[in-house]
Amino acid sequence: MDDVVFVSGSECPYTFDVVEELQGKNVTARDAMAWTCSIRAYWVNILPLVKIVRFLLSYGTALTVIMGVLLNALSFIVLTRKHMRKTTSNLYLSFLAIYDIGTLIFNFMIGVIRGNSEMANKTFQNSESLCTFHGVIVELFSMLSVWIIVSFTVERFLMIKFPFKARTWSPRKTVITLIIVSAVVTLISLHKIAVSGFEGDSVFGYKACKTRRTIFVEIIYVYVALNTWLPTVSIVILNGIMINELRKNKIKRQQMTQTSMTKTDEKATRQLLMISSTFVLLVLPLGIVQSMELIWNGTQTVPPGHVDYEQFIIMKIRLKWVRSFFFFFYQLNFAINFFLYVASSSSTRFRATLRKILGMKQQEQESMFTRPQPKSNAIAPVSAIDDDLDAKPGSSRA
Repeated sequence: MDDVVFVSGSECPYTFDVVEELQGKNVTARDAMAWTCSIRAYWVNILPLVKIVRFLLSYGTALTVIMGVLLNALSFIVLTRKHMRKTTSNLYLSFLAIYDIGTLIFNFMIGVIRGNSEMANKTFQNSESLCTFHGVIVELFSMLSVWIIVSFTVERFLMIKFPFKARTWSPRKTVITLIIVSAVVTLISLHKIAVSGFEGDSVFGYKACKTRRTIFVEIIYVYVALNTWLPTVSIVILNGIMINELRKNKIKRQQMTQTSMTKTDEKATRQLLMISSTFVLLVLPLGIVQSMELIWNGTQTVPPGHVDYEQFIIMKIRLKWVRSFFFFFYQLNFAINFFLYVASSSSTRFRATLRKILGMKQQEQESMFTRPQPKSNAIAPVSAIDDDLDAKPGSSRA
Protein backbone atom coordinates (compact mmCIF):
# COMPACT_ATOMS: atom_id res chain seq x y z
CA MET A 1 0.00 0.00 0.00
CA ASP A 2 2.12 2.90 -1.34
CA ASP A 3 -0.42 5.51 -0.32
CA VAL A 4 -0.37 4.46 3.32
CA VAL A 5 1.93 6.27 5.73
CA PHE A 6 2.89 4.51 8.92
CA VAL A 7 2.83 6.76 11.98
CA SER A 8 3.71 5.46 15.42
CA GLY A 9 2.96 1.94 14.34
CA SER A 10 -0.49 2.66 12.91
CA GLU A 11 -1.71 2.92 9.32
CA CYS A 12 -3.28 6.18 8.10
CA PRO A 13 -3.88 7.45 4.55
CA TYR A 14 -3.29 11.07 5.68
CA THR A 15 0.09 12.36 6.81
CA PHE A 16 0.51 15.07 9.39
CA ASP A 17 1.31 17.46 6.55
CA VAL A 18 -2.42 17.83 5.85
CA VAL A 19 -2.52 19.87 9.07
CA GLU A 20 -1.16 23.35 8.37
CA GLU A 21 0.29 23.93 11.81
CA LEU A 22 2.27 20.67 11.57
CA GLN A 23 3.69 21.16 8.08
CA GLY A 24 7.50 20.99 8.12
CA LYS A 25 7.45 20.32 11.86
CA ASN A 26 8.91 17.38 13.75
CA VAL A 27 5.76 15.65 14.94
CA THR A 28 5.83 14.81 18.63
CA ALA A 29 3.85 12.15 20.47
CA ARG A 30 1.66 14.95 21.80
CA ASP A 31 0.91 16.11 18.24
CA ALA A 32 0.09 12.54 17.23
CA MET A 33 -2.40 12.25 20.09
CA ALA A 34 -4.00 15.59 19.28
CA TRP A 35 -4.28 14.88 15.54
CA THR A 36 -5.30 11.25 15.29
CA CYS A 37 -5.98 9.64 11.92
CA SER A 38 -9.75 10.13 12.25
CA ILE A 39 -9.32 13.82 13.04
CA ARG A 40 -6.93 14.32 10.12
CA ALA A 41 -9.38 12.53 7.83
CA TYR A 42 -12.19 14.83 8.97
CA TRP A 43 -9.96 17.87 8.46
CA VAL A 44 -9.34 16.82 4.85
CA ASN A 45 -13.10 16.39 4.32
CA ILE A 46 -13.98 19.82 5.73
CA LEU A 47 -11.09 21.59 3.99
CA PRO A 48 -13.26 22.75 1.00
CA LEU A 49 -15.54 24.62 3.44
CA VAL A 50 -12.49 26.05 5.20
CA LYS A 51 -11.13 27.39 1.91
CA ILE A 52 -14.48 28.97 1.03
CA VAL A 53 -14.72 30.62 4.45
CA ARG A 54 -11.16 31.94 4.25
CA PHE A 55 -11.88 33.42 0.83
CA LEU A 56 -15.07 35.08 2.11
CA LEU A 57 -13.37 36.45 5.22
CA SER A 58 -10.48 37.82 3.18
CA TYR A 59 -11.60 39.12 -0.21
CA GLY A 60 -15.31 39.13 0.66
CA THR A 61 -14.75 41.09 3.86
CA ALA A 62 -12.45 43.58 2.10
CA LEU A 63 -15.14 44.25 -0.50
CA THR A 64 -17.81 44.51 2.20
CA VAL A 65 -15.73 47.07 4.12
CA ILE A 66 -15.07 49.25 1.07
CA MET A 67 -18.68 49.12 -0.10
CA GLY A 68 -20.08 49.56 3.42
CA VAL A 69 -17.94 52.57 4.33
CA LEU A 70 -18.79 54.39 1.09
CA LEU A 71 -22.52 53.64 1.22
CA ASN A 72 -22.86 54.42 4.93
CA ALA A 73 -21.06 57.73 4.35
CA LEU A 74 -23.47 58.50 1.51
CA SER A 75 -26.44 57.54 3.70
CA PHE A 76 -25.16 59.84 6.45
CA ILE A 77 -24.87 62.75 4.00
CA VAL A 78 -28.44 62.18 2.79
CA LEU A 79 -29.93 61.67 6.25
CA THR A 80 -28.32 64.80 7.71
CA ARG A 81 -29.58 67.23 5.07
CA LYS A 82 -31.56 70.01 6.72
CA HIS A 83 -34.99 68.78 5.64
CA MET A 84 -34.10 65.15 6.54
CA ARG A 85 -32.69 65.53 10.05
CA LYS A 86 -35.94 66.96 11.40
CA THR A 87 -37.37 63.45 11.69
CA THR A 88 -36.54 61.26 14.68
CA SER A 89 -36.26 58.16 12.52
CA ASN A 90 -33.55 59.73 10.38
CA LEU A 91 -31.62 60.70 13.50
CA TYR A 92 -31.44 57.03 14.50
CA LEU A 93 -30.34 56.05 11.00
CA SER A 94 -27.69 58.80 10.95
CA PHE A 95 -26.13 57.52 14.17
CA LEU A 96 -26.40 53.96 12.85
CA ALA A 97 -24.48 54.89 9.69
CA ILE A 98 -21.58 56.33 11.73
CA TYR A 99 -21.43 53.36 14.09
CA ASP A 100 -21.58 50.92 11.17
CA ILE A 101 -18.59 52.69 9.59
CA GLY A 102 -16.71 52.32 12.87
CA THR A 103 -17.47 48.59 13.01
CA LEU A 104 -16.43 48.03 9.40
CA ILE A 105 -13.09 49.80 9.89
CA PHE A 106 -12.00 48.84 13.40
CA ASN A 107 -13.44 45.33 13.54
CA PHE A 108 -13.48 43.89 10.03
CA MET A 109 -10.84 45.88 8.12
CA ILE A 110 -8.23 45.60 10.88
CA GLY A 111 -9.19 41.94 11.29
CA VAL A 112 -8.43 41.25 7.62
CA ILE A 113 -5.13 43.15 7.84
CA ARG A 114 -4.03 41.28 10.97
CA GLY A 115 -5.09 37.95 9.49
CA ASN A 116 -3.16 38.47 6.24
CA SER A 117 -0.07 40.32 7.47
CA GLU A 118 2.19 38.78 10.09
CA MET A 119 4.04 42.07 10.43
CA ALA A 120 0.82 43.99 11.09
CA ASN A 121 -0.30 41.46 13.68
CA LYS A 122 3.09 41.57 15.43
CA THR A 123 2.65 45.33 15.75
CA PHE A 124 -0.41 44.61 17.86
CA GLN A 125 1.21 41.72 19.73
CA ASN A 126 4.18 43.88 20.69
CA SER A 127 1.97 46.61 22.14
CA GLU A 128 -0.51 45.58 24.80
CA SER A 129 -1.96 49.10 24.91
CA LEU A 130 -2.71 48.91 21.17
CA CYS A 131 -4.30 45.48 21.62
CA THR A 132 -6.38 46.74 24.52
CA PHE A 133 -7.53 49.79 22.54
CA HIS A 134 -8.47 47.55 19.61
CA GLY A 135 -10.44 45.22 21.89
CA VAL A 136 -12.38 48.11 23.42
CA ILE A 137 -13.12 49.85 20.13
CA VAL A 138 -14.24 46.62 18.41
CA GLU A 139 -16.77 45.84 21.11
CA LEU A 140 -17.85 49.48 21.36
CA PHE A 141 -18.85 49.97 17.72
CA SER A 142 -20.34 46.48 17.34
CA MET A 143 -22.61 46.98 20.35
CA LEU A 144 -23.48 50.55 19.39
CA SER A 145 -24.76 49.45 15.97
CA VAL A 146 -26.81 46.67 17.54
CA TRP A 147 -28.37 48.72 20.32
CA ILE A 148 -29.18 51.70 18.11
CA ILE A 149 -31.42 49.36 16.10
CA VAL A 150 -32.99 48.09 19.34
CA SER A 151 -33.56 51.67 20.55
CA PHE A 152 -35.13 52.60 17.22
CA THR A 153 -37.42 49.58 17.48
CA VAL A 154 -38.44 50.49 21.03
CA GLU A 155 -39.26 54.08 20.00
CA ARG A 156 -41.45 52.97 17.10
CA PHE A 157 -43.17 50.46 19.39
CA LEU A 158 -43.95 53.18 21.95
CA MET A 159 -45.27 55.49 19.23
CA ILE A 160 -47.61 52.78 18.00
CA LYS A 161 -48.84 51.72 21.45
CA PHE A 162 -49.12 55.28 22.82
CA PRO A 163 -49.83 57.48 19.78
CA PHE A 164 -51.05 60.50 21.76
CA LYS A 165 -47.92 60.64 23.94
CA ALA A 166 -45.85 60.23 20.79
CA ARG A 167 -46.90 63.70 19.67
CA THR A 168 -44.74 65.17 22.43
CA TRP A 169 -41.67 63.30 21.20
CA SER A 170 -39.21 65.58 19.41
CA PRO A 171 -35.90 65.21 17.57
CA ARG A 172 -34.19 66.82 20.56
CA LYS A 173 -35.47 64.08 22.88
CA THR A 174 -34.32 61.48 20.36
CA VAL A 175 -30.80 62.95 20.37
CA ILE A 176 -30.78 62.75 24.17
CA THR A 177 -31.86 59.10 23.96
CA LEU A 178 -29.11 58.35 21.44
CA ILE A 179 -26.49 60.02 23.64
CA ILE A 180 -27.63 58.04 26.70
CA VAL A 181 -27.59 54.72 24.81
CA SER A 182 -24.15 55.53 23.40
CA ALA A 183 -22.80 56.45 26.85
CA VAL A 184 -24.11 53.26 28.47
CA VAL A 185 -22.66 51.06 25.72
CA THR A 186 -19.33 52.91 26.01
CA LEU A 187 -19.18 52.26 29.76
CA ILE A 188 -19.92 48.56 29.20
CA SER A 189 -17.20 48.31 26.56
CA LEU A 190 -14.58 49.85 28.85
CA HIS A 191 -14.45 46.61 30.86
CA LYS A 192 -12.09 45.34 28.14
CA ILE A 193 -9.39 47.60 29.59
CA ALA A 194 -9.14 45.30 32.61
CA VAL A 195 -10.63 42.01 31.44
CA SER A 196 -9.78 39.65 28.59
CA GLY A 197 -11.12 36.25 27.72
CA PHE A 198 -12.39 35.64 24.21
CA GLU A 199 -9.92 37.22 21.77
CA GLY A 200 -7.91 34.02 21.24
CA ASP A 201 -9.97 32.50 18.42
CA SER A 202 -10.50 35.19 15.77
CA VAL A 203 -12.39 34.18 12.64
CA PHE A 204 -9.71 36.07 10.69
CA GLY A 205 -7.09 33.61 11.91
CA TYR A 206 -4.59 35.95 13.53
CA LYS A 207 -2.76 35.09 16.75
CA ALA A 208 -4.08 36.84 19.82
CA CYS A 209 -2.05 39.27 21.89
CA LYS A 210 -0.44 38.23 25.13
CA THR A 211 -1.97 40.19 27.95
CA ARG A 212 -1.53 41.00 31.61
CA ARG A 213 -5.23 41.71 31.94
CA THR A 214 -7.47 39.46 34.02
CA ILE A 215 -8.47 36.38 32.01
CA PHE A 216 -12.18 35.73 32.38
CA VAL A 217 -13.19 33.21 29.74
CA GLU A 218 -16.83 33.08 30.84
CA ILE A 219 -17.35 36.71 29.83
CA ILE A 220 -17.95 35.53 26.27
CA TYR A 221 -21.41 34.37 27.39
CA VAL A 222 -22.24 37.99 28.28
CA TYR A 223 -20.79 39.17 24.96
CA VAL A 224 -22.91 36.73 22.94
CA ALA A 225 -26.03 37.64 24.91
CA LEU A 226 -25.55 41.40 24.46
CA ASN A 227 -24.70 41.16 20.76
CA THR A 228 -27.08 38.46 19.55
CA TRP A 229 -29.70 36.91 21.82
CA LEU A 230 -30.93 39.88 23.84
CA PRO A 231 -31.27 42.28 20.87
CA THR A 232 -32.71 39.72 18.46
CA VAL A 233 -35.28 38.38 20.93
CA SER A 234 -36.31 41.94 21.87
CA ILE A 235 -36.65 42.94 18.22
CA VAL A 236 -38.63 39.81 17.28
CA ILE A 237 -41.11 40.35 20.14
CA LEU A 238 -41.57 44.07 19.45
CA ASN A 239 -41.80 43.50 15.70
CA GLY A 240 -44.48 40.88 16.26
CA ILE A 241 -46.55 43.36 18.27
CA MET A 242 -46.07 46.11 15.67
CA ILE A 243 -47.03 43.79 12.81
CA ASN A 244 -50.22 42.95 14.69
CA GLU A 245 -50.93 46.68 15.16
CA LEU A 246 -50.40 47.27 11.44
CA ARG A 247 -52.82 44.44 10.68
CA LYS A 248 -55.47 45.91 12.99
CA ASN A 249 -54.89 49.34 11.49
CA LYS A 250 -55.46 47.94 8.00
CA ILE A 251 -58.73 46.33 9.09
CA LYS A 252 -59.93 49.59 10.65
CA ARG A 253 -59.04 51.50 7.50
CA GLN A 254 -60.99 49.00 5.38
CA GLN A 255 -63.96 49.45 7.71
CA MET A 256 -63.55 53.25 7.45
CA THR A 257 -63.17 53.64 11.22
CA GLN A 258 -60.68 55.82 13.08
CA THR A 259 -57.18 54.34 13.26
CA SER A 260 -54.48 54.89 15.87
CA MET A 261 -51.78 55.38 13.21
CA THR A 262 -51.53 57.73 10.30
CA LYS A 263 -50.44 56.40 6.93
CA THR A 264 -47.11 58.12 7.40
CA ASP A 265 -46.60 56.38 10.75
CA GLU A 266 -47.29 53.09 9.03
CA LYS A 267 -44.70 53.76 6.35
CA ALA A 268 -42.04 54.63 8.95
CA THR A 269 -42.91 51.50 10.91
CA ARG A 270 -42.78 49.28 7.83
CA GLN A 271 -39.29 50.55 7.00
CA LEU A 272 -38.12 49.86 10.54
CA LEU A 273 -39.57 46.36 10.29
CA MET A 274 -37.55 45.75 7.14
CA ILE A 275 -34.31 47.06 8.69
CA SER A 276 -34.69 45.23 11.99
CA SER A 277 -35.88 41.98 10.38
CA THR A 278 -32.84 42.00 8.10
CA PHE A 279 -30.69 42.48 11.19
CA VAL A 280 -32.29 39.47 12.87
CA LEU A 281 -31.88 37.26 9.78
CA LEU A 282 -28.17 38.09 9.52
CA VAL A 283 -27.33 37.96 13.23
CA LEU A 284 -29.46 35.10 14.57
CA PRO A 285 -27.69 32.21 12.72
CA LEU A 286 -24.35 33.39 14.13
CA GLY A 287 -25.83 33.63 17.61
CA ILE A 288 -27.23 30.09 17.41
CA VAL A 289 -23.94 28.56 16.25
CA GLN A 290 -21.91 30.59 18.76
CA SER A 291 -24.14 29.37 21.57
CA MET A 292 -23.87 25.75 20.43
CA GLU A 293 -20.09 26.13 20.23
CA LEU A 294 -19.87 27.62 23.71
CA ILE A 295 -22.02 24.88 25.21
CA TRP A 296 -20.10 22.12 23.41
CA ASN A 297 -16.66 23.45 24.32
CA GLY A 298 -17.74 24.18 27.87
CA THR A 299 -19.39 20.86 28.67
CA GLN A 300 -17.76 18.24 26.44
CA THR A 301 -14.06 19.09 26.71
CA VAL A 302 -11.86 16.02 27.17
CA PRO A 303 -8.05 15.62 26.90
CA PRO A 304 -6.22 13.78 24.08
CA GLY A 305 -6.33 10.05 24.60
CA HIS A 306 -9.84 10.09 26.11
CA VAL A 307 -12.32 7.72 24.49
CA ASP A 308 -14.53 10.68 23.43
CA TYR A 309 -11.68 12.96 22.34
CA GLU A 310 -12.05 12.41 18.59
CA GLN A 311 -15.79 13.08 18.71
CA PHE A 312 -15.19 16.25 20.74
CA ILE A 313 -12.52 17.67 18.40
CA ILE A 314 -14.42 16.82 15.20
CA MET A 315 -17.52 18.65 16.45
CA LYS A 316 -15.37 21.53 17.71
CA ILE A 317 -13.78 21.95 14.27
CA ARG A 318 -17.18 21.76 12.56
CA LEU A 319 -18.76 24.39 14.82
CA LYS A 320 -15.77 26.73 14.49
CA TRP A 321 -15.92 26.85 10.70
CA VAL A 322 -19.71 27.01 10.53
CA ARG A 323 -19.49 29.98 12.93
CA SER A 324 -16.89 31.60 10.70
CA PHE A 325 -19.15 31.03 7.66
CA PHE A 326 -22.11 32.79 9.29
CA PHE A 327 -19.80 35.54 10.57
CA PHE A 328 -19.33 36.68 6.97
CA PHE A 329 -23.08 37.21 6.58
CA TYR A 330 -23.18 38.91 9.98
CA GLN A 331 -20.75 41.48 8.53
CA LEU A 332 -23.22 42.35 5.78
CA ASN A 333 -25.56 43.75 8.41
CA PHE A 334 -23.22 46.75 8.75
CA ALA A 335 -23.01 47.44 5.01
CA ILE A 336 -26.42 46.95 3.38
CA ASN A 337 -28.72 49.49 5.04
CA PHE A 338 -28.24 51.89 2.13
CA PHE A 339 -29.86 49.33 -0.20
CA LEU A 340 -32.75 48.90 2.24
CA TYR A 341 -33.36 52.66 2.29
CA VAL A 342 -33.34 52.88 -1.50
CA ALA A 343 -35.51 49.79 -2.00
CA SER A 344 -38.13 50.65 0.62
CA SER A 345 -41.42 52.03 -0.63
CA SER A 346 -41.34 54.27 2.47
CA SER A 347 -38.14 56.06 1.42
CA THR A 348 -39.32 58.36 -1.34
CA ARG A 349 -37.76 61.36 0.40
CA PHE A 350 -34.46 59.50 0.84
CA ARG A 351 -34.35 58.63 -2.87
CA ALA A 352 -35.28 62.18 -3.87
CA THR A 353 -32.54 63.68 -1.69
CA LEU A 354 -30.03 61.14 -2.97
CA ARG A 355 -30.83 62.05 -6.58
CA LYS A 356 -30.41 65.75 -5.78
CA ILE A 357 -27.02 65.20 -4.07
CA LEU A 358 -25.75 63.07 -6.95
CA GLY A 359 -26.98 65.62 -9.49
CA MET A 360 -29.40 63.16 -11.04
CA LYS A 361 -32.68 64.20 -12.59
CA GLN A 362 -35.48 63.97 -10.05
CA GLN A 363 -38.79 62.39 -10.86
CA GLU A 364 -41.68 64.83 -10.82
CA GLN A 365 -43.32 63.24 -7.78
CA GLU A 366 -40.01 63.33 -5.85
CA SER A 367 -39.24 67.04 -6.21
CA MET A 368 -41.57 68.01 -3.35
CA PHE A 369 -39.55 65.93 -0.87
CA THR A 370 -36.34 67.94 -1.20
CA ARG A 371 -38.13 71.02 0.09
CA PRO A 372 -38.14 71.68 3.87
CA GLN A 373 -40.88 69.74 5.69
CA PRO A 374 -42.47 70.03 9.14
CA LYS A 375 -40.91 67.92 11.91
CA SER A 376 -42.05 64.33 11.84
CA ASN A 377 -41.08 60.86 12.98
CA ALA A 378 -41.58 59.31 9.57
CA ILE A 379 -38.58 58.43 7.46
CA ALA A 380 -40.17 59.37 4.18
CA PRO A 381 -43.84 60.08 3.46
CA VAL A 382 -44.95 58.81 0.10
CA SER A 383 -47.03 61.72 -1.05
CA ALA A 384 -47.74 65.32 -0.25
CA ILE A 385 -51.37 64.33 0.26
CA ASP A 386 -50.35 62.12 3.20
CA ASP A 387 -48.41 65.00 4.73
CA ASP A 388 -51.40 67.32 4.38
CA LEU A 389 -53.74 64.77 5.92
CA ASP A 390 -51.46 63.54 8.70
CA ALA A 391 -49.39 66.52 9.82
CA LYS A 392 -51.01 68.75 12.43
CA PRO A 393 -49.81 72.11 13.75
CA GLY A 394 -47.47 71.58 16.70
CA SER A 395 -47.23 67.85 16.12
CA SER A 396 -43.81 66.15 15.99
CA ARG A 397 -45.23 62.97 14.57
CA ALA A 398 -45.97 62.42 10.91
